Amino acid sequence: MQTASKNFYQLKALYQRHTDFILLIVLFITFRVLSLVAYRPGGLVLDFSDFYWYRGFAELTHQGYYPYDNLWTTYPPLFPLVMIAIYQISALLPPWEHANLWFTLLLGGFFLLFEIGNFILLYLFALKLSSQDSLEQPALQKALRPCWIYAALFVPVYTLTGWFESYPLFFFLLSLYLLLEKRPYLSAVFTGIGFMIKLIPLLLLPIGVQLVSTFRYSLTFFDKKLSLTKLSDQPSKTTGLQITFPFDLPRIVLYFAIFLLAVIIIALPFYFMNPKLMLASQQITGARQPWETVWALIDGNYDYGIIPLDMRDLDWSPGEAPPTHIPWLWVTAAFAGVYAIFYTRRIDWLNPRNALAFAGFTLCLFMLWSKGYSPQWLGWPLFFIALLLPNVRGVIYATILSVFNIIEANFYFVMFPEDRWLLAATILIRTGLLIVLAVEFLFLIWPQAVTPRVKRVRAWGVAAYIALLLFGSIPAAIQLGHSYFDLRLQQSPYQATITRLQDEVVTGALLLNSHTVYDWFYPYLGRDQYELFMLDDFGIPSNTVEMRTHKLLEDIASHTDVLWIYDVNPAITTPAEEVMSAWLGDLPPAHIQDIDGGRLRLFILEDKQQKSNLP
Repeated sequence: MQTASKNFYQLKALYQRHTDFILLIVLFITFRVLSLVAYRPGGLVLDFSDFYWYRGFAELTHQGYYPYDNLWTTYPPLFPLVMIAIYQISALLPPWEHANLWFTLLLGGFFLLFEIGNFILLYLFALKLSSQDSLEQPALQKALRPCWIYAALFVPVYTLTGWFESYPLFFFLLSLYLLLEKRPYLSAVFTGIGFMIKLIPLLLLPIGVQLVSTFRYSLTFFDKKLSLTKLSDQPSKTTGLQITFPFDLPRIVLYFAIFLLAVIIIALPFYFMNPKLMLASQQITGARQPWETVWALIDGNYDYGIIPLDMRDLDWSPGEAPPTHIPWLWVTAAFAGVYAIFYTRRIDWLNPRNALAFAGFTLCLFMLWSKGYSPQWLGWPLFFIALLLPNVRGVIYATILSVFNIIEANFYFVMFPEDRWLLAATILIRTGLLIVLAVEFLFLIWPQAVTPRVKRVRAWGVAAYIALLLFGSIPAAIQLGHSYFDLRLQQSPYQATITRLQDEVVTGALLLNSHTVYDWFYPYLGRDQYELFMLDDFGIPSNTVEMRTHKLLEDIASHTDVLWIYDVNPAITTPAEEVMSAWLGDLPPAHIQDIDGGRLRLFILEDKQQKSNLP
């Protein structure tokens, strides 16, 4: 009884201390649950998400195809395993009209568990940054700011409803948190698990090496002499070039051994299924052209990351890498060199801010180096922006990245695939901001580098960047407007009719009998050349169809002598069309043409008036 009472008071104290966060996480969860239930990503542009692909991939099990057995896959084993298991559960339910319903809700609910974990870890990280020793109210309030910024971001919610990124991100963050909690070996286990979902958690290993080591050495080159010394906790007064590195061999070896053991335990069953497919995800990535990165622009690829095979084709061989203009060996060496320069500086790795900032820097550097990029990956750097830059600059960076991420995914590939400059612009903007973020994270590690002059340059640079984007958006919007009109005309089911009428010299009224046709005609014809009208088959005793149609036609005749009529379905005659035919009488059309499945006719109403005036 005393234990239960004690636990109750502990829970009560916990609730009172973290009330604001608990309220926020309740709303956080509710918003995401309802988004999964009532929202489909893509909006009105296009209904799309990877959940359709996931379900289609899992459906192949009906025909005996299983990843890592007789089916290629772009994912490490732990995601296809979850994908298929959840599909098997969803298949127990009768399908709804939209067959993806139950699979989407179950898989999205599974990912939501990890998204909740990510949000809790964000709060725990923020508490560490706010105060390492005290949980007083000011520190708690300060820790909430990253949380509400992240909760208000659109991209994480959007990603949750269509992609799996919250799943591997959780293990990346959990491993990082355990490193900060001085539990490196447990962190190695979760890093191994995360690596078997997505390769990115591998980036934590160098940070883990620093945090698992209890002592470090310094290699100093000064006055043409090279010296090796063991570092103390006191600030170094050594001048010259200094390289620091951890060297706690037993602990480092054990850390890597635990990581490898976790990977091997997970990988072994899949290896025995078909050794040839064990490295399937890496082989497929190697066979793909660069996509959606500066490297893709250099290679002239303006498409998304196309998978170069049918996953069922076991005869497929990765072969040689696709032709490229990029010297990947030198590029990789350059990025490794940049990473090594900062990795070997003297850093207080026990300071949580430094370790987190270096993780953010590592992530940015990886995304800059990576041959490919997919819009759903943006959630990774957004987490670190919310955590480490919960200020005006951070919100500006997150907003710009989010807006151009949607432009790239939802508009370029769907609406403007021929406007390659748009993809190039989004890639360059994202790349530039990733570089800026990498520098911002380094500034957090070495705040002494942020001199008053640097602050002024940074502030004016951000302002100039925003102004440049705003001014640049004006000609971009004009160009995209022209492109949209041209593209939709090419795709219109009434392209021939619209083009025919655009080229017509004799213009006037254009009478239609379909709202769909009206929507297509008005943007191209209704503003300058023609005045559009619609027939109406609704009538009441005091205002019959005949009366309404007569009035409409008389109004048209009072304004113009030229009447074009486009009948979308000549096989059907509506009441309003019968009245119109009677009103026209025996007036012959000056032009008649069957086009786009309908019938286009031209009447010169002046001839009708002349006939009506004859004795």
